[in-house]
Amino acid sequence: MSRSGQSGLLTRFTKQLNLIQPLQKVKAMIKHKKTRDKKEIDQDDNKKLDFEHNKVDMISSLPTDILCRIISFLPFESAVQTSLLSIRWKNLWKMALVKDGTKEEAVFAVLNFLNDFSQFHQPINNWGLQYDFGQGRILLVAIAPKGILHLDFSAGKQESPRQFSLSLGRKSQVYYHQPSLSTTFNLKSLYLVSVSYVSNEMVSCLLSNIPFLESLTITKCNGLQSIELRGNSKLQKLTLLDCLQLKSIRVHFNLQFSLKSFQYRGRVASFKYYNEDPLYYHHNSPTDDCSPFDLEDVMLDFRQGPGYYGINIHGFISMLQSIRGVKTLTLCRWVFLDLILPNLRLLGEGFYKLTELWWIDNSQERHNFNALISFLKLCPRLTRLYITMQIDPTSYNTTNINMSSIKVTRSTKLNHLKAVKLEGYAKEEEEIIVAKQLKEVFQAEPLIIKWDGTVRRLIKVVAQLKEGIDPYEFIEKRVENLHELCPKHVHMDL
Repeated sequence: MSRSGQSGLLTRFTKQLNLIQPLQKVKAMIKHKKTRDKKEIDQDDNKKLDFEHNKVDMISSLPTDILCRIISFLPFESAVQTSLLSIRWKNLWKMALVKDGTKEEAVFAVLNFLNDFSQFHQPINNWGLQYDFGQGRILLVAIAPKGILHLDFSAGKQESPRQFSLSLGRKSQVYYHQPSLSTTFNLKSLYLVSVSYVSNEMVSCLLSNIPFLESLTITKCNGLQSIELRGNSKLQKLTLLDCLQLKSIRVHFNLQFSLKSFQYRGRVASFKYYNEDPLYYHHNSPTDDCSPFDLEDVMLDFRQGPGYYGINIHGFISMLQSIRGVKTLTLCRWVFLDLILPNLRLLGEGFYKLTELWWIDNSQERHNFNALISFLKLCPRLTRLYITMQIDPTSYNTTNINMSSIKVTRSTKLNHLKAVKLEGYAKEEEEIIVAKQLKEVFQAEPLIIKWDGTVRRLIKVVAQLKEGIDPYEFIEKRVENLHELCPKHVHMDL
């Protein structure tokens, strides 16, 4: 080997050697974080770890490019876990690679980056790409475990909201001679964050190269007015969060379409579906009201109230027809009163498969549960009920319905209900009032769980009744495996 070659080899070896100690410190920080979270250490060990943590945390003051270089030597899952250490580390693992270019070149950069990533081998260096595409605009690309891709535009300059539509799944011809996504990269889930008018063409073009997604999440896209989904028969989960200008969602599908989960938080949007398979209309009239698919997991968090179309009953009917067989549901009180109650005939047997319900109540009538009781009569197989009382002046609340007249005339009793979890009640007396009113639909007394995990059962004390005071009170119960009995509702961490 030549002298220059030996010198270069020595230089690279020295650089890697200089990274060993910081690398070990980062691993120690991750281990410390895991141990603290699991609460598996005693007080003395805790003090020791705190001392060690404070000592090694000096590494956080290193320049970003050096930290990214250190992260690149970690195993993939450990690299992702560094985002939990502190705000300083939050996005570092995504920025192991930094490139500059134009908006048009971004599609090439991202596809080439994905093609360099092999599903079957841990990457040597890079799992994240920071792409700067001019005028302060930044795209963060990150690959997470289990085939999850993040495209995040929130880190750079944020444009003034300008209206745009997002069309996903249609083959785009915007960028020519672009590379195709390698079949060895098994991409299953995509997260889109803060897509704007400037970046929406880029995103549409990228998605035309990812035809077999199973899960799609779109969040915090200012100016987004409509979403059109086409051509993806593999899509099983669609999540839309905090896109407050969104007016409509249009889904084009065929007979292989298998959407099972729809999670939405924001203002009410019009939901429409269009079947592109001619065989569908051979058996169904184009005006047939039957839903083409049955959702199992649905979140309709419409605390923000009606959207552009107001209380658009017609636009909601398509969704209502699709959630009759749902197993897990999040629903706001006003949605039941204004959108579901006028269309009870479409529910037939009701929500006959529903087992978990998160009921969000932001009405001023804290002690009137006629709406909830009426809804529960439509849910004969319910096993877990989560109730959030949220008095928020910015949240929407219906005002035109006489609550004393709200009744569903079914005599359903909840034979399978095991637990009711309550949030937002400041006093135990309020929780007792809730439990007493819900007794109308209880077949047996379920456990009443406070949000801090305290487990109670409502009992009636005859002696108090004789004294002319409220005979009901809670007694605490000790329950093993509480997490299995009543885990956190799946929609509460979104």
